[in-house]
Amino acid sequence: MDNQFPIPGPSVPGEAAPLPTPEEATPPPPSYQAPVSVKPPVVKPSPIKIILPLLAGILVVGLLVYGITKFIGSRLPSESVTTGQTITLTYYGLWEPSSVMKPVIDEFETQNPGIKISYQLQSPQDYQDRIKTALEGQNSPDVIRLHSTWLPLFAKNLFPAPANSVSATEVSTNFYPIVSKMLISGTQVYGVPITMDGLALFMNNSMFQQKSLLPPKTWEDVLSAAKTLKEVDPLTGKLTRAGIALGNTGNVDHWPDIVSLMLLQAGVKLTDIKGAEASATLSYYTDFVTKHRVWDDTLPPSTVAFANEKVAMIIAPLWRAPEIKSINPSLSWQTVAVPQLPDSDIVNWTSFWFEAVGKNSKHPQEAWKFVSFLASAKAQQILFDAATSDREFPQPPANKAVASLAQNNPVVSPFVTSFETAHTFYTASNTRDAKTALNSRLIKYLEDAVNAVSQNQDVVKALVTLNNGFAQVLSQYGLVAAPAAATTP
Repeated sequence: MDNQFPIPGPSVPGEAAPLPTPEEATPPPPSYQAPVSVKPPVVKPSPIKIILPLLAGILVVGLLVYGITKFIGSRLPSESVTTGQTITLTYYGLWEPSSVMKPVIDEFETQNPGIKISYQLQSPQDYQDRIKTALEGQNSPDVIRLHSTWLPLFAKNLFPAPANSVSATEVSTNFYPIVSKMLISGTQVYGVPITMDGLALFMNNSMFQQKSLLPPKTWEDVLSAAKTLKEVDPLTGKLTRAGIALGNTGNVDHWPDIVSLMLLQAGVKLTDIKGAEASATLSYYTDFVTKHRVWDDTLPPSTVAFANEKVAMIIAPLWRAPEIKSINPSLSWQTVAVPQLPDSDIVNWTSFWFEAVGKNSKHPQEAWKFVSFLASAKAQQILFDAATSDREFPQPPANKAVASLAQNNPVVSPFVTSFETAHTFYTASNTRDAKTALNSRLIKYLEDAVNAVSQNQDVVKALVTLNNGFAQVLSQYGLVAAPAAATTP
């Protein structure tokens, strides 16, 4: 069948190898030695006539100290008897404006009057490089937002959760399984997310109604609908309306996430991309352009094309929804779950950010107290309510206890239901990481492979190059074993 890539075999869909345990955040100095015990002096038994005067003396001194303290204390101004100075934590945020963060910060400060939060919204431009430099400096921010796939780059710059804050058990209980897989190494928790995002299928309702089509559930359904929905100029043969934005790397937004999802659904391990399933999946993806011609490179970027009714379907994250609404407020559309392979385990995709504490924070305990609060159901409900007021389609809470709030929004609901079976990898796109960083390098290898297949080059050779490139990059971050050196005859 030409419209279905392989059902997974016995292999289990691959996740990134567990992050090797990073160095401790606060190791003792190299010269540190435990104190040497001192032999106590021999004390002769004291007669009772010595003990009684001694006790009396202690009592007199105690009474004197108490009286002096009370006298002086009554003469001091009230501000001198405060329990301590107010601590201000610097919080480097991303994406969310201060108006959205203010209610949850106000609530924390009300509960913790000795701690103030200075929220500083950062520009996404060169964010990864700038935050790396900031964390390594003496004036490091206390709390920062990082992408979940950046942990291999930042683990040594972070202060893991102390024992009195968020535990690995709490994370595994209160959050989706992928959170534990990405943010916990051993028993160390490196951060917690406050929102989640993933992928869903965006559909033009009017186009589907005109063709009397139901929302697709499988990849076979998607391809069939795309063929029905596309429109071609009979004179020029030019595609005037695309069926779905899939098949190339040039103008399909989020294509790295989509291709990675398809490989995972086919049972391909992204740390070892090879075999018939990988070849068939890349061919299936490129066939949307080269064979079925339901999309092409003359169209605008897929999100813009969907908003302007140039394509009937796209696969995109939730954060694209406000952009679509702003471009075409009158557009009738909906979201449904991403397509799956028939008779196979459900596999979804996520890409999320998390809050962490810098290793050089001057107040790591207080910083983790704030992050722990952000992880709570109460805080995430406050944040979701504020985001809902700011925009129509807010990212759903990461804490499962308040996920039902987001499910009441029909556009957001398919994303929420996908998180329980969501996977991710270091090919997540639009993370704004540096061009020479982990994600960008892997995506470039994946792009070369997809383009090679679309140009009818040898698929096997393309996969070998892809797999070798992945192994080289991942090994540099300790995510897989280093590839064996080639031997010369």
